[in-house]
Amino acid sequence: MRLLVAGGAGYVGSRLVPALVERGYDVSVIDQLWFGNQLPPDVPVQQRELFEVTEADLKGFDQIIFLGGLSNDPMAEFSPSQNFVANGALPAYLAFIAKKAGVRRLIYASSCSVYGYTEDQLYNEDDPVTCGYP
Repeated sequence: MRLLVAGGAGYVGSRLVPALVERGYDVSVIDQLWFGNQLPPDVPVQQRELFEVTEADLKGFDQIIFLGGLSNDPMAEFSPSQNFVANGALPAYLAFIAKKAGVRRLIYASSCSVYGYTEDQLYNEDDPVTCGYP
């Protein structure tokens, strides 16, 4: 299976990508490389802005895992508009062009932006989606 990890050189991706490769997946990464590149040297990495990705770039991928958002509440409070663009508009754009390219699945990896803010509580896929703060 051919996977694209969007934002795959960041904190989560630097652990996820090697695990996927170890399990036999054909993995490629697109990332701005704000935090460098700590991925195995045999993983193809394109340094670019995800809004520049086209339908042609996504042809042949079976799935996309989106890790390219801005992660944390201080960042969201610093620039709510940029937070919306990175965590709402960008994955929606990727989903739109991925569908046109024939990609079967886009996984939006998230926590607070899907399940809302919680204190001392763990959520999973069976919990209600709230998309907000209490």
